[in-house]
Amino acid sequence: MRRQEVIVDDERMYALTRDAQGQLFIEVVCGGFAMENVVVPLNAAEEMEFKRRGKTYLDDLSLKVCKSPDAFKNRECS
Repeated sequence: MRRQEVIVDDERMYALTRDAQGQLFIEVVCGGFAMENVVVPLNAAEEMEFKRRGKTYLDDLSLKVCKSPDAFKNRECS
């Protein structure tokens, strides 16, 4: 599925993307020695928080995903 980039933060290594249906995803590069790209669809609460706080919220969410990618594995997609 092709997604459009909305916000990219090269320093923190994440991107916010949107698919053709309007679903938002945060794509976070995680790991140290072995890097992986974790793609998580934003749920309704996360979308609301993003609308309220903007990029600051994405910075916080990307850090959560990076620190605990396994906590988001059940939501991960490609």
